[in-house]
Amino acid sequence: MLSGIDRERWRRWGWHRHNFERRHRHHHRDRRRYALQHRLHNVFSHVNAANSHMVELRDVHMQFEEKTVLDGLSLKVQPKDRLVVMGQTGSGKSTILRLILGTLRPNSGSIFFKQFEITRLRRRKLQQVRQHIGMVYQYSALLSSRNVRDNVALPLEEVTDKSRQEIDEIVDQKLELVGMQDAKELLPSELSGGMRKRVSLARALVLEPQLVLLDEPSAGLDPVIASVIDELIISLSEKSRVTSITVTHEMGSAFHIGTRMAMLYQGKIIEDAEPEQFKKSTNPVVAQFLSGSTEGPILKDSQDAIAKK
Repeated sequence: MLSGIDRERWRRWGWHRHNFERRHRHHHRDRRRYALQHRLHNVFSHVNAANSHMVELRDVHMQFEEKTVLDGLSLKVQPKDRLVVMGQTGSGKSTILRLILGTLRPNSGSIFFKQFEITRLRRRKLQQVRQHIGMVYQYSALLSSRNVRDNVALPLEEVTDKSRQEIDEIVDQKLELVGMQDAKELLPSELSGGMRKRVSLARALVLEPQLVLLDEPSAGLDPVIASVIDELIISLSEKSRVTSITVTHEMGSAFHIGTRMAMLYQGKIIEDAEPEQFKKSTNPVVAQFLSGSTEGPILKDSQDAIAKK
């Protein structure tokens, strides 16, 4: 039997041991976190080295239940490219963006961001990579309960330790870039579609990303406002020197925005070229898509549907 003094010593020893082990675990966790951040910084800092890509997808396969969406897709995106991925509705264009962002994982294949494979990263590490990627969603995805300023500030509040004053200064700067500095106090319900898209762009740029993903940026907008958004995307890409990947089936926007065009068909990229070369493609699928003809290899089932009407 332990005496009262011995029991007290044993209790204190156990407490000190527990604290030592806890500090030891936290120390190693922090070292691992720092090592990852240092590695990411080194990889991301040297993206302009020769033969490097901003994004690369290698032999990516993606299925939803029994439907094959991507079937061995490979794609490379160079720094400062404004790549536009075109294809039919439901062809998997938005899936590509979600895979790059890490909200989906492919069934097989590899995805690289600045030569750093992100395909199987754990959630915490993936979150650190996402800080270098901005996303503009098809319907803007603004929080209805937060005003414009607070929507744009959200990424800064979640992943940085900046002061309120610093956050406000950055938000003001980004809203001025997109011409929305006078709408800071408005709620999303008080904004037009084009205004919501501008706010979404400001939010995507607030962490100074090196890659911006845009999902159907002109969807639901009238032609004039769509052109304004296209011009804004081009201007912001050039001013911020960011790489962008835009998915759309809108011909006007695609050729207005893009410095490179890619065509997605049956789960693969079947054409990848600069805009003028893309227009001259001899691929029958690309030619039919550009012309809008109902005759050609694209979706023979759709021809049957038209014939039945």
